[in-house]
Amino acid sequence: RAPTVLCLQVPRSPRAALRASHQLPSAAHHTSSCCAMASSGLWALDYEVYGDVQGVFFRKYTEDQGKKLGVVGWVKNTPRGTVTGQVQGPKEKIEIMKNWLRNVGSPMSRIDRAVFSNEREISTLEFLNFTTKY
Repeated sequence: RAPTVLCLQVPRSPRAALRASHQLPSAAHHTSSCCAMASSGLWALDYEVYGDVQGVFFRKYTEDQGKKLGVVGWVKNTPRGTVTGQVQGPKEKIEIMKNWLRNVGSPMSRIDRAVFSNEREISTLEFLNFTTKY
């Protein structure tokens, strides 16, 4: 059995410190593999989702999922019939959001493909929450 290790990331900003103070990890739930994820910092990426994603509450469910995960960013419909946006947050939560955008969406949607671009590490979050743009 692998030893249990407590991994703490030193916040880079006052906002990150406030976030961290409300999310201290429990040592019982972490193994040594968590330290690699904890050191990854904040990430951002742009996305565009293709398929039957307009008129099926895709934006509402995307906003709800972003808020549930604690990531920030935005979502909006495009004139091309796609949904586009940006998401920012810890790397592991960005990966969960990518999977959700690629495979889940809203209950009535049909996702043909999701394209992710401009994935990059960022020093601070550029948004306060997750919103729908019109």
